[in-house]
Amino acid sequence: MLYGDDHCFGVVAPKGWALDDSSGLGSKIRVVMYPAGQKWGTAPTVMYVNPIHQDKERKKTLDEVIAQDVTAFMKSSPQGKVTVAPPVTTEKGQHAEVRYFAPLGHEPEEAVAYVMERSLVMLIVLSSREVGGFQRTLPTFRDMVASYQFVAGDIKTPTH
Repeated sequence: MLYGDDHCFGVVAPKGWALDDSSGLGSKIRVVMYPAGQKWGTAPTVMYVNPIHQDKERKKTLDEVIAQDVTAFMKSSPQGKVTVAPPVTTEKGQHAEVRYFAPLGHEPEEAVAYVMERSLVMLIVLSSREVGGFQRTLPTFRDMVASYQFVAGDIKTPTH
C-alpha cells in the first residue's frame, strides 16, 4: 500500500523488480520500480506510478487528460508518434487506457496506462532507454498495471 497526498493505492512489483517509494520523490513520483540490483537513476528500463490530481471545480474526462498528455508530448517531440494500445483491465475490474509514445516516430520508448479515479487520474508508466527494453518489458508492465488497486481517496494520509 502506498499513500499519496490524499489517497491510498496498491500495486505489485513484478518478480525481479524493486519497488521503491523514496527514490522518485525528488521528481514528485510516488513510487518507482526498476530491475533488482539496479538503481532508479541509472536503470535503462523503469516503471512508475503517479497521480494527476483533478481540479475540483472542473474535472477533466479521461479522454481530456490523455489528449492533454498527447499534445504536450507532440509539442516536445514533433517527430513523435502516439499509438492507442489495447486497454488493460485491473484485477478489481477498472479500465486502464494505454498509449505508446515513440519520441522519434519509430519504436515506442514509453507506455502510459491511464486509470480514472474520482479525484485523480493515476498514471502507470513504462519507460526504456535501451534497444529492445520496451518490447521486452511490455508484458511485465501490463501485468503490473493489472495489479493496480485504488484503495481510497479524499483521505488524510498518515504522517511520521
